[in-house]
Amino acid sequence: MKRVTDAVRESLAIKVFLVCFAAVHIPLIALLLYLGLDRPSDPVPILIVALAATLAGCALSLVAIVRFVSPIDRLVKAVDRYQQEGVEPIVEVGGHDGVRRLAEKLLSLVRMQEQHMRTLRIQANSDALTGLGNRRWLYNAASVELNRAQRLDQGVWIIMFDLDHFKSVNDTYGHGAGDDVLMTVAEITLRQLRPYDLFARLGGEEFCIVASDKSPELGPILAERVRAAIENSSPVVAGKAARITASIGVHKGDPTSESFSDMVRQADVALYEAKAKGRNRVVVGSGPTTPRSLVGS
Repeated sequence: MKRVTDAVRESLAIKVFLVCFAAVHIPLIALLLYLGLDRPSDPVPILIVALAATLAGCALSLVAIVRFVSPIDRLVKAVDRYQQEGVEPIVEVGGHDGVRRLAEKLLSLVRMQEQHMRTLRIQANSDALTGLGNRRWLYNAASVELNRAQRLDQGVWIIMFDLDHFKSVNDTYGHGAGDDVLMTVAEITLRQLRPYDLFARLGGEEFCIVASDKSPELGPILAERVRAAIENSSPVVAGKAARITASIGVHKGDPTSESFSDMVRQADVALYEAKAKGRNRVVVGSGPTTPRSLVGS
């Protein structure tokens, strides 16, 4: 008996068959009961009983169909919303039949897809070597930061730097050693920043910091702190302490009149000026093409 009960609970087809069977036979059963109770055999009462039983069978069929089909409708609506709005579908389906198993499988596939997409988004927006954000991440995060700085009437400091003579590290000790240096520089730089400053590796040995503040000197002070920390880091390369330095360009951007791309371009101009002036120094840009050397060694 338990096997039969379990088969009925787990099979949507059997449930539909039983409902259809009951709906079809309700009028016949009602007539048999009516006649078995020695009721008048006039056509009118018999017609009324048959009609009432037929309506009852239809009502039973409608309720059963709604109950069987409504989870599928909810699944379809949830998946549509997921496709249009990105809202992860959550649909509770009772019972143990095929509809519930379908819902569980579908929702499981959607969750797996979401997890996969989250992983891809993280990979697409982060630097695999240092764990920092990459260029794509920085530009997305910077748009939010510029809006925030504009609301708070703050300036946006762009600090661009790359490592001096880094190619010689790769050429002399190999790319593995170069990777170690990049990871060390990333860790050292992070220690100099505030928790909410943006920091990304743009590629190769080039890095960018975005820091917003009302202070007129935050950018140069922060840039010099980073430069000194890198110079004093002495990372171990091939078993020996190496001297690593950085050239840094700084630009104070105005979020009300400059795009982030323009700010980065100005900081880049200052960075190349720092290289031209002997490297291992900070240059603060004072205009579109006239950077000025502020700090150096």
